[in-house]
Amino acid sequence: MLVDGRLYGLGPDGISPRCLLADVTSTDIEWGPLGDRVRIGDQIVTDSGQVGLFGANSLEWTAPTGSRIVGVSPGRLWKLDLEDGTETEITFLEETEKVSYHPAGLHLLAVGTSFDGQYGMWLATNQGTEPLLLAFDEGATLSDPVWSWLGEPLFVASHFDGNWHVHRVELTSDGALEGPIVVESESPIDLLKPSSHDPVMLAYRLAGVEGEECVDGSHVGVKNIDLPEPLTGMTSTPIGWLSVERLLILAYPDGCDARADLWSFSAGLCPGSVYGASMVISGVDGAAARQAEPPAPPPPDFTGIIDPAPA
Repeated sequence: MLVDGRLYGLGPDGISPRCLLADVTSTDIEWGPLGDRVRIGDQIVTDSGQVGLFGANSLEWTAPTGSRIVGVSPGRLWKLDLEDGTETEITFLEETEKVSYHPAGLHLLAVGTSFDGQYGMWLATNQGTEPLLLAFDEGATLSDPVWSWLGEPLFVASHFDGNWHVHRVELTSDGALEGPIVVESESPIDLLKPSSHDPVMLAYRLAGVEGEECVDGSHVGVKNIDLPEPLTGMTSTPIGWLSVERLLILAYPDGCDARADLWSFSAGLCPGSVYGASMVISGVDGAAARQAEPPAPPPPDFTGIIDPAPA
């Protein structure tokens, strides 16, 4: 969590916080896949120091170890080795909007437009080769592609004609965005957070604005589960899952201009667990969830996916 420019690590019970880093200026925090490094804004912090100021539109961890990062810049997609500083160009689309690494680490998913003008969601190797058009939807805007940490399925948000959907997309898609709709809303949907161990457990934000960490009036949703009071009445943002069914949520009782409270929500679905929410700690500026991930799954099976795009 982040408080007064200091980054603290603490257990899920909120006890015994330990200061990890001072003079932190960004509230955008994300742990690496193994929990041994953290992204703070456009900087990466490891036990050997800081690497950063990349100037990218967005940064994503590679998988399964996070030893590299992938950067999305206007007209470019690149990968940087955090150990030796080697940068590799992996651009395969004319414009790339979002990228998500498959947890096995051998492929990546990107939303964007190809050099021949085809917009959609693309699958390619981790070197940006052999691109395949995985899904498209005429007239729709796709966003927030994210894999389940089990390797399948993947989720993507779709906006068309004033409606927002979250699709669960299987890798046997024949090109059209025909994965079943698992969430639908008339409000924008973003920040998709599938549970690392159970892809049925999907959290997301409703009425948010892409790129904004907090939006007054936005709130957390969890597929097929209602959040308890008082979370239902507060502006909130999903942070991530600590376990199969335990979700961290930042709630803003006084709006986005004030500090947040960090809450832990339990869906009560596992033996011995209880449905409900409890405050972990109050008065924080930002937070990230660190969870031990399952072993990397096998690479995706391309059976049924349409032919590679023209070179």
